[in-house]
Amino acid sequence: MADNRKILGIGMLGTGWMCRAHSNGYLTANYMFYDKSNWKAALIGICGSNFQKSCFAKEKYGYQYAAANYQELLDDPSITIFDNVAPDRLHLEPTLAAIRAGKQVVCEKPIAENSADAKRMLDAAEAQGVKHICGFSYRFLPAIRLAYELLREGKLGKVYHVSGKYYQDQGSFEDTPVEQIWYIMGTGVTQGIGTHMIDMIRFLLDTRVVAVSAVNATYNKQRNSKNGIVNVDATEGSFAIMELENGATANIQQLGVANGKQSEFSIEIYGSKGSLMWNMEDPNLLYYYDAEPKDARLKGFQKICVTEASHPFMDIWWPKGHVIGWEHGHVNMLAHFMDCVANDKPVAPLGGTFRDAYEVSCVIDAMNLSSMERRSVVVQYDE
Repeated sequence: MADNRKILGIGMLGTGWMCRAHSNGYLTANYMFYDKSNWKAALIGICGSNFQKSCFAKEKYGYQYAAANYQELLDDPSITIFDNVAPDRLHLEPTLAAIRAGKQVVCEKPIAENSADAKRMLDAAEAQGVKHICGFSYRFLPAIRLAYELLREGKLGKVYHVSGKYYQDQGSFEDTPVEQIWYIMGTGVTQGIGTHMIDMIRFLLDTRVVAVSAVNATYNKQRNSKNGIVNVDATEGSFAIMELENGATANIQQLGVANGKQSEFSIEIYGSKGSLMWNMEDPNLLYYYDAEPKDARLKGFQKICVTEASHPFMDIWWPKGHVIGWEHGHVNMLAHFMDCVANDKPVAPLGGTFRDAYEVSCVIDAMNLSSMERRSVVVQYDE
């Protein structure tokens, strides 16, 4: 039988572990969404920091060719989607170039290192009329999408407060070389994982952050490196209290020196009629509290294993009770984006667009200013 699906050529910038997650996402989406799609990803070209890495990734993931530079990907008419999973400092210019070339664009978070550059990317994408999505993949986990639906249905009533944390331990040992600590080689924990937490609050509650009071910390101001002792200014801890536009409050914590915490991303939401809790270390479990159950004997948090066919996304995955994991968020996210590209559908509100990424960046700028000046800061959005 002929496969008449629309071919969406993929050009990948970056060959690290996020390249692995995205390449797996495209390939897996091709068959898992087969019965529900009229599109198909084709892995065309890949470009890394050097040609040797490009060639290795080409063979490993099955791309058609390795590129010596990303301009080769932009010049290739068979590439529809430019996917930027390079380090944070390489998000801006290559993605802007891809937009100018008319490519549909995927960019990992944070899309830029500050809100001014993020706004440049947003404005360019909107002016060019290309589809755009930022890698806020947690939006596409079934438990998070169920929480989103329950909140939209008013199951929690009036939301009062959100509490969230993202704890990792890569920097816990003082003598760990900086080359082995992702957030030091990148832009710190505020940008690296705080982006996910801020987006999660905005997405689930459908609201903006109005003002923040924050403290950033660098606990190890000097570290070992392959070149000897170096000074460190990347944030290792980031903590904020937030006022939200809908009248609720939030507190968030990001920590890269949480010894024993491999990657705990958790959120709690408290409302007038109930509450929700979720932790990425048990991604298929959503805890729901109904303050007024029909049977008072059943009052208490319910543990919901989000694996029924009636749960979000699970009709395309496995039989009920069979859990999925972190990587499936990327599969679902990229499938959503390809569907939007192939059928000219809006990426928002379910997908995190460059506008979402820009507004997250505005919050982070306000957090950094608040920490530096030791005061509450109103978040500034350039409309």
